[in-house]
Formats: sequence, structure tokens, C-alpha cells
Amino acid sequence: MSEGKISEVKHNCQNHDKCMEMIQAVLDGSASKEEMEHFKNEMDTCLPCIEGHELQKSIKDALSVKLEKKCCPKATVSSIREKLGFATIIIAIAILQLKVIQTVF
Repeated sequence: MSEGKISEVKHNCQNHDKCMEMIQAVLDGSASKEEMEHFKNEMDTCLPCIEGHELQKSIKDALSVKLEKKCCPKATVSSIREKLGFATIIIAIAILQLKVIQTVF
């Protein structure tokens, strides 16, 4: 926070929910250029948003250090695909049976 803005810092945020959504978008990289620019221009003026940003960034950083990205085993992927294929066939048969029943009645 710059020295010139200390007296301008708000201690209450009127749009805290929206601000937190924007902070999350900034941190996960889904914010638009306009949102990023707005964030950069307004970040130092709202204490609850500054604290929210610091908290969210700390959580994200801690999780990225603790979590290890691993690929799902091929056998698991194959098993899921087989089960989905089987479930799709069962659903298709059920729909056909319903259509036959509707046609008969």
C-alpha cells in the first residue's frame, strides 16, 4: 500500500461479495483485462478486500505447495469409461421401453 493512500483506505466494503469473486478470478487467472485493471487500481483502497486478497492468495499458495498433481491410472479411466458406456446402454433401453409403452397406450 502506498503512503499517499493510507488516509483513503476504506474499512468497510460495500461490495465485499463481488470483490471476493473478482479477487478469486484474479488469483485463478480467469479475470478479464478490464477486471484486472480495476483490481489493480482499487486494491489499495479497501482494507477488507486487501485482507481478503492476502488470505485467498495465502490459501492458494499453501495448497499449491501441499497438493501434488497426479494423473489418474489408465485402468481407472478404462473402468469409468466402461461403466459409463454400460449405463448409457441401460438408459437407452429404458427410453425405448417408455416409447413403446407410450405408443401402445
